Amino acid sequence: MTELTDKVCLITGAASGIGRATARVLAEAGASVLAVDVDEVGLKSLAEETSLLGVRPLDVADPDAVREAVTDLVARADEIHACLTFAAVVANWGPPAEIDDELWTRVLDVNLRGTTGVCRAVLPSMPPGGSIVTCSSIAGGLKPSPSRAPYTAAKAGVVAHTRDLAVAYGPAGIRVNTIIPGFIDTPMSRKLVRGHEEQAEAERGRIPLRRLGTAHEVADVARFLVSDASSYITGATLVVDGGLSLV
Repeated sequence: MTELTDKVCLITGAASGIGRATARVLAEAGASVLAVDVDEVGLKSLAEETSLLGVRPLDVADPDAVREAVTDLVARADEIHACLTFAAVVANWGPPAEIDDELWTRVLDVNLRGTTGVCRAVLPSMPPGGSIVTCSSIAGGLKPSPSRAPYTAAKAGVVAHTRDLAVAYGPAGIRVNTIIPGFIDTPMSRKLVRGHEEQAEAERGRIPLRRLGTAHEVADVARFLVSDASSYITGATLVVDGGLSLV
């Protein structure tokens, strides 16, 4: 597949899970991918198995580092045609009122401010026809998850910000959409269910398709949103959850 040839793509959270799968899928489709993440070991292994424009350690919660990374990418490639934001932190933290301020701040910094900051940084270098793909979660409004309140609040904010960007930058020919994954089989989700296996199995049994999704299945949706096949789609939320949000 070469549908994304000549497209320069920035992917955050690319060392693992959905972000890693997306980096591979887009590279296989011909895109020049800069993969960024705080996980340097994961980035190194990704670079060893995938042909990329490059990898770069990056904490999306650091706005100065984000701007520097984008500036360096533009210096190499002139334009950024697509930006996909998958960097996230999540865990089971307990009742919302018992979660301390420091944790709330860190989770919002990565999941929400990290997303908005990356988008703000790339937009001045994005040409007409460009695409931004953000990543929310069914926990961000479709399925409450009270033990992860900072995460759910951040992911709800991602959806709202995506819609704002779609309206603001549509006249410039830039499309902005969000993917809403459900229970996807990733290292992060496996860590979340550790110690809660019975509950996780019961929840999986409620999924209409009766299985977890794969990171590759979400990555295929991301590829569609970056490609010209989705040229008239903006401000959309594409739910990839096997039907879980319906039950």
